[in-house]
Amino acid sequence: MYSFKDFKKDLLVGREIEFKYNEELYSISNSSKGWALCHNNEIIGNYFKDINYLINYIEQVKIGNKYFREIFEQNEYESLYIL
Repeated sequence: MYSFKDFKKDLLVGREIEFKYNEELYSISNSSKGWALCHNNEIIGNYFKDINYLINYIEQVKIGNKYFREIFEQNEYESLYIL
């Protein structure tokens, strides 16, 4: 079971994460502009130079009526890729 704690650990060591939830694609990726949360390849919010700021942001984001933490703690994602 991949928890939200695992999710944060992977981000902190520089891994990018992509997952599908409710048939929609989400990703957390790094580019020359910084870290970003994306939905169907469109950025949600801003770029973050510091991954900790992105993690704090993600902890407040809801997808539909669920927080990221809930989605991962309840294993509700449909697929998951850690790059």
